[in-house]
Amino acid sequence: MQLQVPVGKQARFIVEPPSRINLLYGSWRSGKTVGCNLKWVKDVALLPEGNMLMVGTTINALERNVLTGIKRLVGDNNYALKRQSKVLNVLDREIWIEGADKADSYKRIEGETLLAAYVDEGLRMDKKFMQTLLSRLSEPEARLYITCNPGPPTHYLYTDYIQREAELDMRVWKFGLDDNPWLSDEYKANLVAENPPGTVFYRRNVMGDWVSGSGLVYGNFDRARHVVDAPPHGLTPRELRIGVDYGTHSPTCYLMVEKYLVPGRLHPTWYVTNEYYWDSEIMAYQKTDSEYSEDMAAFLAGRWVAPPRMVAPSGLPEAKPEVPAQRSVPTVHTDSDCAPQLNGAHSAQRSVPTDGVVCATRPSAALGPASALEPRRVYPASIEVDPSAASFVLQLQRDGMKRAVAADNVVLDGIRVTASMISAGDLVVCRSCPWLIQSIESYEWKPDSNQDEIVKENDHCVDALRYFVNSIT
Repeated sequence: MQLQVPVGKQARFIVEPPSRINLLYGSWRSGKTVGCNLKWVKDVALLPEGNMLMVGTTINALERNVLTGIKRLVGDNNYALKRQSKVLNVLDREIWIEGADKADSYKRIEGETLLAAYVDEGLRMDKKFMQTLLSRLSEPEARLYITCNPGPPTHYLYTDYIQREAELDMRVWKFGLDDNPWLSDEYKANLVAENPPGTVFYRRNVMGDWVSGSGLVYGNFDRARHVVDAPPHGLTPRELRIGVDYGTHSPTCYLMVEKYLVPGRLHPTWYVTNEYYWDSEIMAYQKTDSEYSEDMAAFLAGRWVAPPRMVAPSGLPEAKPEVPAQRSVPTVHTDSDCAPQLNGAHSAQRSVPTDGVVCATRPSAALGPASALEPRRVYPASIEVDPSAASFVLQLQRDGMKRAVAADNVVLDGIRVTASMISAGDLVVCRSCPWLIQSIESYEWKPDSNQDEIVKENDHCVDALRYFVNSIT
């Protein structure tokens, strides 16, 4: 690997004498970590004898984000990581390493006396840990380096340190994309596409600002652009996936998402073509895992018909009713071993509220015998289920839906990628999914929070959508 000579702000940070606290934040890939690595290696080589500590959320994360880069700087012969003893040797100097991903992580460094410390992903460190770390830096010329991406301006790093820079022995360095001259215009354009303007992610990850999530999470969603009657006529879906948010006393939502290769578009377009929504409070009936599994079989077969009270929220476009026999069901993922089957228990008649409409909660009328599903044998690439619903995943698997798995529940990255797909037109919602449309249009950030939090109301469909998005990224 060829070392790129530091220039501009990165070079100034390396050359200038450090303060007691040195905090580097800014845009993604703006050069802050590379600059801090070079400064740290310089300290390793030149500082007098004393204890040095490097901290990440976990040791694995520290190795990925920082240590690999330091190894490239000094070479294999000058680098040795002893993971079990949590010791790193660089240029024949011993450095302690630590993970700090829990609220009580400060206990791991109590009693230490430090000359220098380097904290990666400072935004994710607990306040008590940072206070304890500073108290441990008691040697002459002690210094602390912190790198982080910006977060909400209510975070303690911003209120207790950045805003008090003039009061403290501290230097704050903000890095922007232009501070890394080796970034290509193509990369910058891609970064903007992945963190679309108008979102909190653009302000933080592209502009490098400390801003709160406020207002609508998906403010870039526009019905005129992102809501359609159906996927383009004549095209065949290339893939099918299901996102599931499961509620015991709250609503349960399934989303059917189909992948199409649309002529003239560079990337595939994912259409949310159908939704299942059951609110036990509205319907005055709480379903079991077995009943929800039966409904999933009906949903996959294109035979789910919602009761009138579950058809469409007030004020939203009415979903066009589909006749099951006319529905074009995707057939790209057929799996005879995994096709949903209806066993004897599922075929039993039950008395549940239907408002006079035959729906999938009465399988003997709406589904017919198990053999009715045989010609279709439609099965999605995955059924991404709310990870808190382990028993439901097991029920689906027992009923033949083998590709049911616990979904990846990463929240912020999932929201960011979803917003990016919406902006790019890679994610489109069919009018037959009114509950999802309502959920997208009312999904809000929690105001005045010192963390990135979402208002936990009407979020079932958007959670199911995020589980799907996380499965393809």
